[in-house]
Amino acid sequence: MLYNILLLFIFIAVTLTKSNVNPIVTTEYGKIEGINYETPNGFKTEMFLGIPFAKPPINELRFEKPLPPTPWTSTLHAKSLKSRCATYPDIMTSDGSEDCLTLNIIKPAAPSDDPSGYSVMVWIHGGAFVVGSAVDYNHTETAERMVSHEIIFISINYRLGPFGFFTTGTSEAPGNYGLWDQIEALKFIQKIIRDFGGNPKNVTIFGESAGGASVSWLTLNPETKDLFSRAIPMSGSALAPWAHTNEVVETSLKLIEAAGCQNLSNVKECLKSKSTDEIKVATSKFAKTVLKADGVNLANFHPRIDGDFFHGFCIDEAIQNAPKRDHFIGICSQEHIIFAIKGTFTDPNGKYMPITPEKASNFSREDFSEIVHKILGTKEAYGAKANDAAEDIIKFYETQNSAYERNIYLHLYAQVFSDISFNIPAIREAKLKVAAGQNVYFYVYSFVPESSNHHLFDGAGHASELSNFFGPMRLNFFYTFPMKKDAEKVQKTMVDLLVNFAKNG
Repeated sequence: MLYNILLLFIFIAVTLTKSNVNPIVTTEYGKIEGINYETPNGFKTEMFLGIPFAKPPINELRFEKPLPPTPWTSTLHAKSLKSRCATYPDIMTSDGSEDCLTLNIIKPAAPSDDPSGYSVMVWIHGGAFVVGSAVDYNHTETAERMVSHEIIFISINYRLGPFGFFTTGTSEAPGNYGLWDQIEALKFIQKIIRDFGGNPKNVTIFGESAGGASVSWLTLNPETKDLFSRAIPMSGSALAPWAHTNEVVETSLKLIEAAGCQNLSNVKECLKSKSTDEIKVATSKFAKTVLKADGVNLANFHPRIDGDFFHGFCIDEAIQNAPKRDHFIGICSQEHIIFAIKGTFTDPNGKYMPITPEKASNFSREDFSEIVHKILGTKEAYGAKANDAAEDIIKFYETQNSAYERNIYLHLYAQVFSDISFNIPAIREAKLKVAAGQNVYFYVYSFVPESSNHHLFDGAGHASELSNFFGPMRLNFFYTFPMKKDAEKVQKTMVDLLVNFAKNG
C-alpha cells in the first residue's frame, strides 16, 4: 500500500514538472527548445522564436540567393525574438543586422485532432520592401487572436532595402534577394513543420502591403508549387507600380556611386567589401526617407522582373502559367490615407505630394487639379495629349463626388492614388487569376475604430485591418488601433474569415 502511494506521488510530481518544462522539438536540423505561453483566456501555446532558416547572408553571401542553414549539434534555444533585418533609415531599425534570416513559430500546446496536423499560416510583413520585421508584431496577441483558433502561426524575416533588392539589372546581381529569402523560409518550413505538429500540405501564406505584394509574387514563381496551398495578399499586388519597376536599377546605380564602386570592374565584389554601416550611409545619401514623394512609385527598393525569380515575358503570362491555388485578396476602403499627408516616413521635400496638414484642411479643386496634372497627366506618359489626359482623370473622379459627404476633393485625391497603388492592381490580379482558372475571393475592409486620428478622412486606411490579428504593432510604420468593445465583432469576423480560408479554402 505504501509503495503504491509512493508511486502515485512520484507520478504527480513528474506530471507537474513536465507541465513547466520548456517544449523541445527534434528536427532534421537539430533540437529546438521554445517556451510555454498561456493566453489570458487560458489557451495553452508553445512559442519557438528566432529560428534560423538560412545561413547568415553576410560577407560573400551578401547579394546572393540564401542557402539552407547549417544543422546545429546542441539544442537551439529559441526563446526570444532575434534581430530585425538591417536597412535604412536608422530611425526605423537602428538595431538591425544582416544576420537576420529567422522565423518564429507559435503553435497550440495540445496535438491536433486531425491526423494530418494543424493548418499553417505564414505571415510576411510589410514595410515598402525597406522597413518592417517579424519582430514588430505582438506574438502574445497573435497567440490569443489567431493560434487559439487551432492553427500554427509562423512569421518570417527577409532582407530589405539595398541588402534585399540591390540590382545591376544584369545576371551579375539580378536582385530580388528578399523574395528568395521568403522561398527559402517556405522550403525550411516544409522540412520541419511536421515535427511541430503542422500539416505541410496545408500551408497558407499571407501578408500586407509589401508583404501582400510578396505573397502575390510568390504565387507566380514555379519553385513555390509545393511550398504552399493558399494565398492571402492584403493591400499589395505584384502588379502595383511600387512592387515592380526597373527604377530599382537606377536606385542601385546611385548606391554604387555613393559607395565609391562605380569605376571598378566588379561592382558587386566592391559592395560586398563594405560594412553594413557603409552600405547604410551610402544609401542615406540619396534615399533619406522610407517613401519617395511626387510619384506613384513609393518605394526606392523593390522587386523587378529579372528572368530568374520571375519567369515569363509579362505578369499576365506568368499568372496563366502559375499553379492553381485558392486566393483571398483584400484591400482597405481608402488605402492612401496614411500616405496622403506628410508624416514620419514620407519625404518632407515633396513639391506636390504628400501634402501638408495645413493644405489638407483647406484642400480645393485647384489643389486636386494641380496634383493630377503634375503627377499623372505628364508629357512623359501622354505626350501632346497630357493636358487632355489630366482633365479626363479629373472629370472621371468628379463623377464619384456622391461617395463623400465632406472634404470631397481631399477624398478624391486619396482615392485616385488608392486606386493606382492598391485597388486597381488587386482587382486586375483577381480578374486575371479567375480567368486563368483559379479560385479567388475578395474583400474590402472599411471599419474605422473610434480611436482613429485621421479626422479629415472617411474610410479605412492602409494596414487598418492588422489590429484584428496582431493588436497594436510595435513599430509605428503603419498606424493600427487597439480593438475596443465596439470592434470585437469586426475582429472576430476578420480572424474567422482568414483562418477558415486557411483551413478549408
